[in-house]
Amino acid sequence: MLISKLKTEGFVYYNLHTEQVMISNYFNDNSDLGIYEDLLVSDTIEKVLNDLEDDCKNIILDFDKIQNISQNNINKKFHEYIKVGYKFVLLNVREDIINDFGFNVITNDENICEDEFYRKFNLFSDDIESLKGKIKPRKIFTQSFENIISNYIIPYGNPHTSSFVYLHSYVDLKSFISNEKKMFLFSMYQLSIMIKEECINETSDDIILVCQSLNSSLIVSILSNLLKLDILILDKIGPINKLYSRLDKNISDKKKYVIISDLVCLGTEVKIVKNLIQFLGGTYLRNASLIKIETLNSKHIKKPEATIAVFSINRSNNARLNYKITTNLEDF
Repeated sequence: MLISKLKTEGFVYYNLHTEQVMISNYFNDNSDLGIYEDLLVSDTIEKVLNDLEDDCKNIILDFDKIQNISQNNINKKFHEYIKVGYKFVLLNVREDIINDFGFNVITNDENICEDEFYRKFNLFSDDIESLKGKIKPRKIFTQSFENIISNYIIPYGNPHTSSFVYLHSYVDLKSFISNEKKMFLFSMYQLSIMIKEECINETSDDIILVCQSLNSSLIVSILSNLLKLDILILDKIGPINKLYSRLDKNISDKKKYVIISDLVCLGTEVKIVKNLIQFLGGTYLRNASLIKIETLNSKHIKKPEATIAVFSINRSNNARLNYKITTNLEDF
C-alpha cells in the first residue's frame, strides 16, 4: 500500500521517503530507524513505478530526506516508462543520485544544481505547462487533506461546556481515520517530521510523547514508532491504569514532554496537561496535533505556545469547510 500518492489536475505526486519509511517500518519490518532512515531501496522505487496509471502520465517524485539509493539498475525501469510517454520530475534530489541513475545526460533549463543538490530535475527536455515552475509539496498535501477532511466536518450546533463556546460543527476524526487510512498515515509521517524539526535536536533520549486521551492513543503510538520516542499515557487528565497511578512518579524533572492531540480547538485540555507537567518539574516543549483550529492570528501566538499541526482550520478556509465557533455575545 502506497500512502503518499496525491492526484492533482496536472500530475500525480509521490513522496519517496514516506514510502521507504512506511514500507521498512510497518510492512517489511526490516528497519528500526523510523523517519531517520535515509536509504531508498530499489524495491520501493519499483513499487511506486508499478503503481503508475495511464490516465495521468505527469509524475512528481519527491526525494526529500533521501541521502543514498540502492538502485539495482532501476534506471532501466524509468526508461521503460519514459518510452511510453511518462514525464518525470524529481524534487529535492542530490546530484550524486542523479549521477547514479545516469540521468545527468538529460538537459533542461530547469535542471539547475546548487551545492550538489537539485530542487527540481526534469527527466525530459521539452516544456510541459503543468510541470513548469516551482512545485510546492506542502501545498499539494494541504489541498489534498482539505478536500478529504471536508467530508468529515459534521453539523453540531451545541455548546462545548468545557471551553464555554458554541460549536456549529465538529470534525469526525474517528471516521476519517477509519475510512481514509492512506491520508491518515501520510499525515502521521508529516506530523512526525514537523515534531522532529521543531523539538528534537541531536539526541531525543530525554523527550517523552504525552497522550492526553484515548482518542489520541493511535496517533501517539504511530508517532512513537516513527520518532523512536517513549510514551506517557493519560486519559481525561488522569491515569488509565496502575502504571500511571501517580503522576509525580511518571513526570520527571529530567525529561521534556510533547503533548499529542488529535484536534486542538481552544486548547483547554492541553493547558491543563502542560500545567501538570510544569508543576511536577517536567519541561514542556510543544503541543502537536493532527488538526488545529486557529482562533488567534498566528502572529499573536508565541512560538512555544503554538500548536504544531498537519492541517489548520483558519480564517482563510473555515467558511469553505463550514466550520464555525461562536459565543453568547452574538446570535447562535
